[in-house]
Amino acid sequence: MGANNLVTAYNSTLIQLQEFFAKKSPCTLKKGEAFIDYDDPSGKLGIVLEGLLYSSYISENGKEWISNFFYPPNHAIITSYESFLRGKKSGEAIRAYEDSILIFIQKSEFDILVRKDPQLEHMVRVMAEESYIQTLKRVYSFQSLNAFQRVKKFFSEHGELASRVQRQHIASYLGIHRNIFTRVLNKL
Repeated sequence: MGANNLVTAYNSTLIQLQEFFAKKSPCTLKKGEAFIDYDDPSGKLGIVLEGLLYSSYISENGKEWISNFFYPPNHAIITSYESFLRGKKSGEAIRAYEDSILIFIQKSEFDILVRKDPQLEHMVRVMAEESYIQTLKRVYSFQSLNAFQRVKKFFSEHGELASRVQRQHIASYLGIHRNIFTRVLNKL
């Protein structure tokens, strides 16, 4: 499946998920509030309607790193996938970067919906597959691109975040020190 087909499948799946979630009342997270916290048994799957959230993890040396940003339309599905699918405690936290509106369902509700309509499970699998592919691309870029190339790639793929996210958070997402990020940014 080509990149355009994946985006089309993602958007189609997102629309279908929004229909499934239509009966749910949206909730608001204020900046800094957690959707999922470290060690929570994440039983939530959500869609960002407005705003911006981010996920983070704590490395072995105790430093917190940003691992993902969630925002509509193409990065709107939020969950701690491993925790949601396997019922484990979350190894990451997902917080509101700015005031955000989202809808979500609990794992128990998801299981009921899947029994009623197996297409939902297929839709979530399509989303998980896309997330996996994006994660692989990110790992490959960490392994093969230098700091300058990572920053350039970030701005070409996520330029809309540049004005919404602080420099040190973009640097964390890219796995580089914020001073290096600033130097690279000044060269672009």
